[in-house]
Amino acid sequence: MKQTLTQIVFFFLLGCGLAQAATTDAGGANAAAASATASASEEAHAAKVFNRVVTTFRTGIGGYTAQDRANSAELRIQRLLAERPHGKFTSEPSELGIAIKLDGKLAFYLRDADVDTLANETLEQRTKDALAALEEIRQDQLALSDPKELARSIAISLLATLVFVLLLKGLSKARRWTLVRTRRYIARPIARSTGKYTGTNVRSLATMLRMVVNSIVTLIGLVGLHSWLSVVLYEIPYTRAWSEELNSALFGFLEHALMAMLNAIPNLLIACFILLVARYISRFIHFVFGRVERGELHLGMFDRDTASTTRRLLSFVVWLFAFAMIYPYLPGADTEAFKGLSVMVGLMVSLGASGIVGQFASGMIIIYSRALKVGEYVQIGEVEGTVVQIGLFATKIHTNLREEISIPNAGLVGQNVKNFSRLASGGGVITTISVTIGYDTPWRQVEAMLLEAAHATRGIRRTPRPVVYQTALSDWYVEYQLRIAVDEPRRKFEIINELNGKVQDTFNHYGVQIMSPHYIADPEQEKIVPEPLRAPAPAKPEA
Repeated sequence: MKQTLTQIVFFFLLGCGLAQAATTDAGGANAAAASATASASEEAHAAKVFNRVVTTFRTGIGGYTAQDRANSAELRIQRLLAERPHGKFTSEPSELGIAIKLDGKLAFYLRDADVDTLANETLEQRTKDALAALEEIRQDQLALSDPKELARSIAISLLATLVFVLLLKGLSKARRWTLVRTRRYIARPIARSTGKYTGTNVRSLATMLRMVVNSIVTLIGLVGLHSWLSVVLYEIPYTRAWSEELNSALFGFLEHALMAMLNAIPNLLIACFILLVARYISRFIHFVFGRVERGELHLGMFDRDTASTTRRLLSFVVWLFAFAMIYPYLPGADTEAFKGLSVMVGLMVSLGASGIVGQFASGMIIIYSRALKVGEYVQIGEVEGTVVQIGLFATKIHTNLREEISIPNAGLVGQNVKNFSRLASGGGVITTISVTIGYDTPWRQVEAMLLEAAHATRGIRRTPRPVVYQTALSDWYVEYQLRIAVDEPRRKFEIINELNGKVQDTFNHYGVQIMSPHYIADPEQEKIVPEPLRAPAPAKPEA
């Protein structure tokens, strides 16, 4: 309960401060606003009695300044009310202006120079407002001096306080009761029915519901606090003006907000229409390029590889133009606060967008130059794997070690990209292995043995067929290169591992010595593995 009360008091004081700063005094006591538009000749000063503004003086008389006139009027009014509490305030024309009197006794003068011409005031209206304020002050003075009236005010204030305390206690109990019921009858059923699809749990839903309940409780508490303060302040004659100003500020703010919402409805309708048109254009773009992405439609330069990016770009441009068009129709778009916020956001974007723009431009180059395609097996720097996604800012590659590597597009553009899939017929990935064999072994035999090993290896495509090239005639041996097409790029290293084993078995079977890595001298015995020793423990012989 203490926490709830603290929140209520904090938000109430904050709201009252904002409301008081944004509104003016109600009824005839609007001198605070009038003082802001004072004449340039002398600063305006208000005369206050019982916390009520009687009137505002903007000019001096004789040797008296506006401040002197305000102070003198306050003293005279207080003295006259003490002498004649049941008297009547009247106004009479005089040489110095309009004389305000209580039972014929002068209180102060009002002159034409005291009128706020910028607010279209007249001396007659200012006189009526002053007389109305003086009558309210006289009534407050009578109530303050009447014991019965004071006793009634104290009783009503105590009753209002009791009701407010009971309201806070009731809100505290209702909050606890509601939180328990919402967790039991709302959060748990929703989590059980949708948790496996949305990933939500009881705790997260209960937290969200608790925030909603706390907001409602706080709002009700603020309304109760305002009502209590309004009643208590009004029942005390000395603070009755504060109660009236509090209500005037709150209801004035609500009226202003309501009128602002009503006036904003036509502009909001236009903004909604623009958003609706943008939504249908975006849906049409998604429909057309969705068909291009599925291969059901061909649009010249746009193909399946660029359709997804083009769809996102066009949708972004459509929504960007839509928000630019609805900006003038947003409520408060012409205010200084909104303009300042726009400038701040623009500055933040301009300072942090240089790197983003570079990444975006690099992504556009990669996508529309078709340097890479999804599904191709590539090597970028030290990274080798299959392209799974080409985004506007980064490219994702899955390696044979089951790693997902994201390469920024700006860095990718500046590197050499080795594409194993682009020129491979039938979609296979071309790879090679090399062996060095001495000159005393016929090259036709070496070629046949390498091809035999390739045909015995699983995962090597039959088309294009494996090919053997003699890539170098070195001092001591011939270097042979076996080029194969791997059927599954992700299994490239696994297939090469099996192929190297088959090559060793084949060469051992035919008694041919592999000279790799370097030839030093002819040994007394050939460096081959005899048949009985080709699978010693712990190796298992092949079936």
